[in-house]
Amino acid sequence: MDDRPDNRQGQPPHTRPESPPSTAGPASPTLDPVLERLDRLSDLLMRRIDRLEERVRSLEQDNGEIINLLIAVKAGLEEASGDLIAQLEESDDGTGQDDGSDDGSEDGPLFEVPCGPNMLH
Repeated sequence: MDDRPDNRQGQPPHTRPESPPSTAGPASPTLDPVLERLDRLSDLLMRRIDRLEERVRSLEQDNGEIINLLIAVKAGLEEASGDLIAQLEESDDGTGQDDGSDDGSEDGPLFEVPCGPNMLH
């Protein structure tokens, strides 16, 4: 080792000058903020995707319930239309041919149609 004093100007005696960043070692200081931002964005994206998947599952469940209700309504309408047809046929058989006269009087409803929220349950 050399016993001569360090005569370099501008630097303290026991320090080394900074070396330029190498690409072989860990990420350079300028890339760290970029990588941190990418990590944050990636996490944010994954959370949003998870929320969207949860929302899609919820909508699929709602759609299934709606389809089941529509099937029940269709079955109710088919049953009601069958009853209507049967009542009309009974009405035609019991009264004979319709003479075409319309005196404006009503004998009351020929049938009752269930309606309201209790119809589906």
